[in-house]
Amino acid sequence: MSSPERNSTWHLCVHGHFYQPPREDPFTGQVPAEPGAGPYHDFNEKIAAECYRPNARLGNFERLSFDLGPTLAWWLERHDPETYQAIVAADRRNVARFGQGNALAQAYNHTILPLATYQEKRIQVAWGVADFRHRFGRRPEGMWLAETAVDGETLGVLADFGLRFTILAPWQAQTHDLDTSEPYRVPLPDGRSIAVFFYHAPLSGGVSFDPGLTSNADVFVGADLPRHLRPEKMARGEPQCLMIATDGELYGHHQVFRDHFLAHLLQISAPAAGFEVLWPARYLERFGVRREVHLWDASSWSCHHGVERWRGGCACTEGNGSWKWHLRHALNRLASKIDCLYELEAKDLLRDPWPAAEDYLGLRLGDVSLGQFLAAHAARRLSHSLVQKLSLLLEAQYYRQLMFTSCAFFFEDLDRLEPAKVIAYGARAALLVREATGLALDESFVLDLRAARSWRTGRTGADLYAQVVAHGIARRHGTLPAA
Repeated sequence: MSSPERNSTWHLCVHGHFYQPPREDPFTGQVPAEPGAGPYHDFNEKIAAECYRPNARLGNFERLSFDLGPTLAWWLERHDPETYQAIVAADRRNVARFGQGNALAQAYNHTILPLATYQEKRIQVAWGVADFRHRFGRRPEGMWLAETAVDGETLGVLADFGLRFTILAPWQAQTHDLDTSEPYRVPLPDGRSIAVFFYHAPLSGGVSFDPGLTSNADVFVGADLPRHLRPEKMARGEPQCLMIATDGELYGHHQVFRDHFLAHLLQISAPAAGFEVLWPARYLERFGVRREVHLWDASSWSCHHGVERWRGGCACTEGNGSWKWHLRHALNRLASKIDCLYELEAKDLLRDPWPAAEDYLGLRLGDVSLGQFLAAHAARRLSHSLVQKLSLLLEAQYYRQLMFTSCAFFFEDLDRLEPAKVIAYGARAALLVREATGLALDESFVLDLRAARSWRTGRTGADLYAQVVAHGIARRHGTLPAA
């Protein structure tokens, strides 16, 4: 074996998926106190203290490949601006130095895209790209998909928005001899293609779930990394990249001191052993893509039953998962009604309602003014009252997207914070539609929610609706404290 110090073909990429779901009460815009987060007010505060802040201070965001979920970035910008600025600056330094940044975009609020409609996919990707440009000041080259859940239509939408690559699990590829040490080209039906990096499953799983593996970075590099290199590529002197993909919260929150392990690994241990630390955009720029592969439709990294974990329940979670189907059915029915009313009410106000919805996040972020947005999308000059109506309809679209945040379906039971949160977003969307049109959608939504029942407590989605709406309205009117 050649001396690792002299080997210039070994590369290491560690990807961190940094994400928190939207935690704000949709009626107040404030994050309520969350049980279990003590001594902190909520889990965003807790995880920021244990993970995001220390990793930023250690310089890890400059060497990681990472995605920063938009709903987390929004919170960090307001509540921990020093950490937020450090994360953004890390990517910008890499752009200035290498021409490629190490940050990836993320589909906006972590919707499972194979379960989304085509228009939902477009909005999720459009908003993810817009949020990334707002924060990092450049177009993203790659996008992280929620739970790496993918299908052909999703990849086509990524290509529509100019994205070059994504990262997936190896079992999402339709081949038994996948080489995860290099990216693949996935052909699209219209003749285009997109690059896919497949993470190394044993290394990624070990780093994620075996604390003993990450107790010493020098030992990890000396004993574990080299044995996963492919000997035939070493003999030919071909480049190969070991990609480790994990939740970013692993480093300091899920496992204490792993922020220091990561810093030592990326800054000292890996380079000393002959591994160049890089990220997907740099690899693509230097080595390109040589091979082609096809993917299994509707697959993901955390459910070996495709995407059933987020649709109707499967063996990945304990208990009776039928509540997931009923909750998704209720949300789908509400979303369909919101969309029909949006099209009906906006067709005379906008040139095309859906491109306007895709561009709405730029208005919400302040990247374009209301006047600029209307100049781009309004079908005619609108009165003040019609502008107000349009604003309500577009804001309803925003909360209607948040209804499908994946966390609501990830866990084992309905009677949890995460399902209650998406029900609250549905209630807020319905209220905005009522303000805009006078039409009530909440009664049929509640009827549908009654079919979703917790197998542990017996409470239904309608019970959660009553609780979150009562609390939200009380907080909004100041009769209940926000925390």
